[in-house]
Amino acid sequence: MPSDRIAIVDVETTGLSPWRNDRVVEIAIVLVDSDGSLDLELEYDTLVNPSRDIGPSSLHQISSGDVLEAPKFSDIAGDVLEILKGASVIAGHNVSFDKNFLIKEYSRMGITFPDFPMLCTCNLFGRNNLSACCMEFGIEIDGMAHRALSDARATSQLVSMICSDEPNVLENFRIADIEWPAVRALKTPCYRREHAQNAIEQPPKFLQRIAATIHHDVEAGTPNVLAYMTLIDRVLEDRTIDQKEEEALVDAAVNWDLSPTKLNEIHSQYLQNLAVSALADGIVTETERRDLQVVAKLLGQDDSDLDSVLEFAAKQLAVTITKPKGKECDLQGKRVCFTGEIQSTIEGEPITRSVAEALATEAGLIVASSVTKKLDLLVVADPNTQSGKAEKARKYGIRILADSVFWRMAG
Repeated sequence: MPSDRIAIVDVETTGLSPWRNDRVVEIAIVLVDSDGSLDLELEYDTLVNPSRDIGPSSLHQISSGDVLEAPKFSDIAGDVLEILKGASVIAGHNVSFDKNFLIKEYSRMGITFPDFPMLCTCNLFGRNNLSACCMEFGIEIDGMAHRALSDARATSQLVSMICSDEPNVLENFRIADIEWPAVRALKTPCYRREHAQNAIEQPPKFLQRIAATIHHDVEAGTPNVLAYMTLIDRVLEDRTIDQKEEEALVDAAVNWDLSPTKLNEIHSQYLQNLAVSALADGIVTETERRDLQVVAKLLGQDDSDLDSVLEFAAKQLAVTITKPKGKECDLQGKRVCFTGEIQSTIEGEPITRSVAEALATEAGLIVASSVTKKLDLLVVADPNTQSGKAEKARKYGIRILADSVFWRMAG
């Protein structure tokens, strides 16, 4: 690399404190020359599996499902160091935040991250908010804010401005006589947000397996259809399909002689039933719509048809004479625990943990603060969460519910 290559670093994290077990979930490094020219071929950008709950998805728009296939930090540690070692200056916006997270990530591996001065555009421009800083200088953020690569690219333009206005500014930040730790670069393939999105758009694996296994078109009897729908109901309680559940669905379809055509009809009917439930109060909230979209995706249904499904459900409800009222909650007496940020809302306002626990208590449940073998239900905002509570619940075989399902069951 040229002697004046500058590496701009940005990380997205599960929270604000690396000292309280918050982890890196995305890292990007953009390389520029001191004249400000950007080398797109030398950009580095990957999601990182934090091996814990993903944190505030509303900020960085990364979900637990996005990072399931992403490398862990230990997989990319050598690759990141290899890039940083080749730069003469390392920069960032509020770069001490990024540096502290890197120090902690390497510390977990028993590796000491070296100490050296880093060029911080936040300090030089006096603005903590990157978007506001870019707006002031007419710099457009390429892509979504709080995406590591977009933020690193924007910061690189700020660095270019500094180099242009003050050519000698780099002298105070050059890395000299630094002993970098020896960590082997594994050349781990980057797993970007685009990869995660492509994975989401693929048909569910169990549908692919069913298609490869079944070659007949035998119409199944009603009992088998009802049994399969009941199985779907249980499998989708946490709004995800794991390996064991996938195998159970495939085995059920094969042994109950459910053809691909019949399965598609069943999945469509299941989505229809959920739509009717969502419309029962006369309105489909944004949370309910997102929930329907998740289910549609898991069952291989095209969510672009969701509007027509809801329209049909509305027509069905229009001819319904009565509907049950005051139904007793099916979960009364159950012990429940919550984990993660709750996604559902009340009149557009997010449900806080304290409100959620109060509502659960009002519905007759017993609220627990931790996961033990006595727990009946764990309510999760994100079915793919890797929080300690979720891992323990899976280990104990405790029933896991997506919060959208929980509120419906709790009335």
